[in-house]
Amino acid sequence: MTSISKEDAHNSADMLKEIQTERMVYQINSSLNAQKASNKMKREVEEITEAMENAQSVAYERKRSLEENKINLFEKKDKMKKLQQELEHTRKHVESSVKKTLDLETEANKIKHAMEKIKEASQGIEQKYLEQSQNELMNLFVKVTSNVEKAQSDLNATKRMEDIISTKIQEIEIDYSKLENKILNETREVEVITSNVSNTIQHIIRSHNEITDAAKDLLKSAIATNVISEEQNHTNEQNQQPNEVNYIKVAT
Repeated sequence: MTSISKEDAHNSADMLKEIQTERMVYQINSSLNAQKASNKMKREVEEITEAMENAQSVAYERKRSLEENKINLFEKKDKMKKLQQELEHTRKHVESSVKKTLDLETEANKIKHAMEKIKEASQGIEQKYLEQSQNELMNLFVKVTSNVEKAQSDLNATKRMEDIISTKIQEIEIDYSKLENKILNETREVEVITSNVSNTIQHIIRSHNEITDAAKDLLKSAIATNVISEEQNHTNEQNQQPNEVNYIKVAT
């Protein structure tokens, strides 16, 4: 047997340095690869977080829009109630105006009839008394006729107001019915969206936790396998070391 030459020792030292260099390069590359993977996962987590926030924002906006429509529906209902009260008051005023107009027309007809009667009986009455009676009746007739015209004008105006209010109520009732149906549909949609967003986020969180736990377990398993291999190699080296020592001694 021959002893280990200086050249072999020098080659061994160079090989050791090369191994150390390769290990250093490997560690640097491993660190860079891990950093790249980590950055990629961070970006993906940020994207998922942003998507979850957007989904929650959409659900919130739909819910806020629904609440605004409910307020609008309440306002329409309140307005419709006030218009119905106003219409009821207007109809009572129409009834009163109709009665007043009829009464004044009846009174005017009576005065007119009385004037005709006086005219027929004017032969036995002095002219001055006849003119005085006719003038008084004429003044009263003119006054009553004027009141009739005013009452009729007020009646017409009240009827027009009644028609306007009735039209407004019909329009609001149509809008109210449409908005009510819209709110019912939106309520169902918002409930579905809110439930879906909540369930999806919970599912994402559970999946993330499961993936994280699985990744940790896999890495631990990979490290454990490497450790076992290194331990086996180390054991083999220890078993071989005495033989090498004996070999060196014998060679010396």
